[in-house]
Amino acid sequence: MTPNSFVKTLTIIHFVLVAGLVILAGIFSYDDIGTAKFSFDTTDMFLLIFPVIVISTLTMSRIMFQKMVQNAKNMEGLKKMLTQYQTASIVKFALIESPAMFGIVMYMVSKNATFIAISGVLILYLILQRPSKSKIENDLELRGEARNQFRKYDSVID
Repeated sequence: MTPNSFVKTLTIIHFVLVAGLVILAGIFSYDDIGTAKFSFDTTDMFLLIFPVIVISTLTMSRIMFQKMVQNAKNMEGLKKMLTQYQTASIVKFALIESPAMFGIVMYMVSKNATFIAISGVLILYLILQRPSKSKIENDLELRGEARNQFRKYDSVID
């Protein structure tokens, strides 16, 4: 594994998750053009629960990511650190993706555009979480030998 291949792999995973949500939301939105309406009906239990799900999963994604990255910082060897970082990133992406997917499904069932609008915001947030070499280096606070090894993008990590 090289730093370059690591970043590419994580970027592809991120892209696939985003693309799946965008395609699914696009298909359901296109299918219902003109029939979907925004409704803030307080008797709709899912509409009341959905914001709670969104806030709790976003909070959980942040906390779990930080905790897992902290564990990665304490590991010996860049390869172990990057493996733990990849796991932390996938968990973060999944915790952002799951309420977005739930919102898309609820839109499909209820035709309430509020669900797809909130899911759209979650998709934009997920896009902003795109991994990059600088984000990885900053998140892991790479210093010394680990930093030098990470910056040699095409050299194999021991």
